[in-house]
Amino acid sequence: MQSENLSLYLHIPFCDSKCGYCAFNSKINKNHLQSIYMQKLAVYLRDKLKNLQQKCKVQIASVYIGGGTPSVVESHLYADVFKEFLPFLENGAEISIEANPNHLSLDWLRAMRAFGVNRLSLGVQSFNRQKLAFLEREHRNENTFLAIDYAQKAGFENLSMDLIYGTPLCDEALLEQELKTALELPLSHISAYHLSLDPGSRFYRQKEQVYVESQKRFEGEFGGFLSIGHFIKAHLEKFLHYEVSNYGKISTHNLHYWKGGDYIGIGAGAVGCIGGVRTSMPKSIERFLEGFSEQKEILTQEDRELEHLFLGFRSCVGVERKKILNQKHLEILLQEGILFQKDERVFAKDYFLGDEIALFLS
Repeated sequence: MQSENLSLYLHIPFCDSKCGYCAFNSKINKNHLQSIYMQKLAVYLRDKLKNLQQKCKVQIASVYIGGGTPSVVESHLYADVFKEFLPFLENGAEISIEANPNHLSLDWLRAMRAFGVNRLSLGVQSFNRQKLAFLEREHRNENTFLAIDYAQKAGFENLSMDLIYGTPLCDEALLEQELKTALELPLSHISAYHLSLDPGSRFYRQKEQVYVESQKRFEGEFGGFLSIGHFIKAHLEKFLHYEVSNYGKISTHNLHYWKGGDYIGIGAGAVGCIGGVRTSMPKSIERFLEGFSEQKEILTQEDRELEHLFLGFRSCVGVERKKILNQKHLEILLQEGILFQKDERVFAKDYFLGDEIALFLS
């Protein structure tokens, strides 16, 4: 039987509060549904793996538990979920979980380590009190530092942290201080994201003029998005820059996505893609609990090739030269030094130009 190398994403939609910038499928005032939700999550996961196992030998290379806020769910409620996927894990598989510094306890972290979680991603976003308030984050710096201390005591060696820049409060001095603080912590990975007004977020719906104008001022101070990215990269030079927003020890799970690998998505609003068929589950927690049929979308060859370009040029994955149809434009970018070739793959010298490169070659 042929083996199928997969990644697994598990979505935990619960949050104690909803940040204004958040467009993810996260729900507040639903914590009373946590127990039944986690039971259903295990059932759907079991069914999915059973069906796949009938077609091929399933091997899971990485697991990512995201949200929402996975750390608001009590640790014992994860037991049945882990029991379903642990038998399918490859040796040394990466298991990541997201957490809010405000919710972490030493007992919860020790329980996650006992389940096999070996990578912790902390949603810190900022070390500045005013910026945290603007982003509507409830934690304070002392929560962040205590969470890291707990994580180390629980045995986590692979620690990642999310930071956001591009707010109205950001300037060169603030960003420099935030990056300096992050570099003083025992982190193996940093994700630095530019704040965006994404559909589905309250910031997007409000589109406050003061926010739009101040963000223009912020980008103007640096000379545009590209220069901001270079500023971040320069201050994180001790970390490997392997994707436009990611620095440090390469995440197996992220890399699997960017290589175009197949993945399972389980949970309210979760998306999966196997063999060019994209599946999605309902965003509503109640609908998820009632039972449903996954929505399916068959990706065209054009869709898959375009995704290959976008993901490849914004990361260390690169793009197979033979999959680039516009060879004339490719030669131009190679001659100008914007791209370089190694063996049969082509790479961007500057990941911040990845989207523009993909569009130029599509």
